[in-house]
Amino acid sequence: MMLDKGAPVTHRMLAAIVSAVLIPAAANGQTTPKPAAPPKQAAAKPKITLPPAVDAAFKAAYPTATINNVSKEKEGGQEIYEVESVDRGLHRDLNYKADGTVIAMEEEVAEADLPAGVAAAIKTRYPKATVVKREKLTKGTTVTYEVQLKGGPGEVELTPDGKWVSPKAKG
Repeated sequence: MMLDKGAPVTHRMLAAIVSAVLIPAAANGQTTPKPAAPPKQAAAKPKITLPPAVDAAFKAAYPTATINNVSKEKEGGQEIYEVESVDRGLHRDLNYKADGTVIAMEEEVAEADLPAGVAAAIKTRYPKATVVKREKLTKGTTVTYEVQLKGGPGEVELTPDGKWVSPKAKG
């Protein structure tokens, strides 16, 4: 059977093709090959549910934030919950105790919110460097700023008033 290029295929023609191929194969004991099974996917990680105190503390402090990921780990014998979120386009990661107490926080900072002392110290030491990312790190009452630089040492850390944590001040 020959089909003209561009000629429409009718139901009768399709039935003839199927009969010509499948019926003789079935008569000879052949079967049509089964499609390959889809590849197995890795088991999904179980979803972590935040304790009510952590959930309430996060929602109260950051009502407009979206939670992207939650993880749980043991640190110093106690369970710690890490909440990764985005709020108004800026990333924020918080570590909580199960009772809702914040242990540590890393939050992306807009250029306008970087303390003047931090910006001045970076500009003085690395005048040709470009700031790629800024984060405010809070652990207990200690606050520092971690800044990633292009054309500099990569990552630097300073106190809010512009004192160097790393790399250490050159003596």
